[in-house]
Amino acid sequence: MKRLFEKNPMLHYTFVLMVISIACGVVIGGVNALTAPVIADNLLKAKIGAYEEVLPGIDTFDEIEVTDDYPSTVQSIAQGYNTGNDTLGYIYEVYRTNSYGNMTIVISVGLDGKVIGAQFITIEQTLNVPGTRTNLSLYVGSMISDLTPSGDLISGATGSLSTMQGLLADVATAHALTGGEVIVDPLDEAYGEGYTLEVDSSFTATAHVTSKANVLQGSDVVGYMYSLTGSGEYQDGESDSIVMNIYFDAEDKIVKIDLPADDYNHTSGGFKNKNIAYLELFVGLEKADIQATVDGADSDITAGASNTNALIVELLEAFLSEVA
Repeated sequence: MKRLFEKNPMLHYTFVLMVISIACGVVIGGVNALTAPVIADNLLKAKIGAYEEVLPGIDTFDEIEVTDDYPSTVQSIAQGYNTGNDTLGYIYEVYRTNSYGNMTIVISVGLDGKVIGAQFITIEQTLNVPGTRTNLSLYVGSMISDLTPSGDLISGATGSLSTMQGLLADVATAHALTGGEVIVDPLDEAYGEGYTLEVDSSFTATAHVTSKANVLQGSDVVGYMYSLTGSGEYQDGESDSIVMNIYFDAEDKIVKIDLPADDYNHTSGGFKNKNIAYLELFVGLEKADIQATVDGADSDITAGASNTNALIVELLEAFLSEVA
């Protein structure tokens, strides 16, 4: 073998290079096997970090497949959830180039159809980049189906503005295709957007009803809200508290019964959703109708979530006996 290499130096060099290549391949493959999960995890954390910027409260998300039906500018779509696994909204990543460069925008849309957050991931434009960033921020709070800036758009970079507005329009198209259901907040519907809550200092707390607040539209009282709390078992001997808010309109009819996520310490997810469905039975009722609805409710609605439902019933009956 040695003589063969001496007579054919090129063969020798080729053999050496082959051995080195194999060795490097083995090393690289081993390193990749070790680092690939770490890289994937870092990319996931980076993506969640970007999503948190435009969708506050996001804990997890699911990727939604981007099919050929979507505008070609759409790079990715995600459905974001909070810690209780409730949908917060949808996040769209869109990309487009123009004669000045490219831009990538991440935009979140809430269940009410409003833009929650929007920011540039990349913006390679030659003119008035700060102005273009400001222009994008003016669309936060706008309905995605009726994009209207909240102030005067900054001029000076027409190409950038047109590209940005085109991307916003593509997000509107993508959101319609995604089937992101527009959910009208019943409180906005009953009280009007921009309502405020003012604590009723004349109310005296009871064993379960901790506070009362008046709902104001400007200076006019258009409803009121009672906040209740109690503790009870939810699974396998585990016990904890929940908070329940009952909203009434000016005609003393129930507008909504809410279980705030931050104060809901029982099992969430599907079990909580069953109890939310149960509480929807009371919407539109007057106080006098609450007990009859409790007595006549179909137990199948809360099947599997009976322990928390028992606490909810306890709070409703406590409200009737202590306040109503």
